[in-house]
Amino acid sequence: MMVEHCLAMAPTNGEVGAARDWALRHVNDFPWCADWRPDAGSVALVVSELVTNAQRHAGGSVELSLVLDVSRLRIAVSDDSRVQPVMCPAPADPGKVGGHGLRIVAELAGEWGVTPCGPGKQVWADLLPPGPLS
Repeated sequence: MMVEHCLAMAPTNGEVGAARDWALRHVNDFPWCADWRPDAGSVALVVSELVTNAQRHAGGSVELSLVLDVSRLRIAVSDDSRVQPVMCPAPADPGKVGGHGLRIVAELAGEWGVTPCGPGKQVWADLLPPGPLS
């Protein structure tokens, strides 16, 4: 069973907490298999980083979507900019504010990427189970 939920957000800062709460509510309500459920902390961090990046760097409308199925959780954020996100080179300066978001996403996600979408792009991250599901 696959389920998709979408949330359109205002192109202003301050929506990150609401997006995170919305995502966690939908993830918690999904009937996951007994073998795997995505870590709530990982979901919260990935949503926060992707929404923050879209609002800070892309401007315009932003949409968060969750695609849930028993083998993965895809967290995707669409925006109106074709400018590609850039991961700061490693190791990132731990004292630097900003520039750590995509590295955090890459560490938490099994896969992540960018897909052209309409006039802009969609940045997505897949949270995957640690091994094969039975």
